[in-house]
Amino acid sequence: MVKTWQVILATIAIFVAGLVTGGATALGLERWVSSQHRANSLMMAPMGMHPGPGGPPQFGTQLMRRYADTLNLTDDQRAKIGPIVRRTAAQLSRNRIEIQQETSLAIEKMQDEIAPLLTPEQRTKFEEIISQQRNRFRQFRQNPPPPPGGEGPATGAQEPPK
Repeated sequence: MVKTWQVILATIAIFVAGLVTGGATALGLERWVSSQHRANSLMMAPMGMHPGPGGPPQFGTQLMRRYADTLNLTDDQRAKIGPIVRRTAAQLSRNRIEIQQETSLAIEKMQDEIAPLLTPEQRTKFEEIISQQRNRFRQFRQNPPPPPGGEGPATGAQEPPK
């Protein structure tokens, strides 16, 4: 016959095994996500896609410079490739601006839908949270992290419309 203490001990053992398994899974997932982020950063860095201060990645200028230096482009090749790179960089910049605007609208709509559901005290805290998030975002845009490899910020950054 199974005694009560054996059932309790088995339950605790199963619980601890679940904790260990969950912790190991979470740690492995965190490491995997970090390695993917680093891999993406390293992959984008050679293409000249470093974030500039307050602006989009400086794709065109740095990519063209890298192509010209690495491929030893002739003046004729530079003249033909330059407009292609500039056109693509301009399109990416427009896409980024559109996405930022759509994201801002979606977030504002979400906040507008949430606020009426909160008590006055919760609404006050909610507004504080929103204000803190906006301040952190402004600080990030003013002082972005350095690009991989410790290079300085890219030149020629454009300030997005406000």
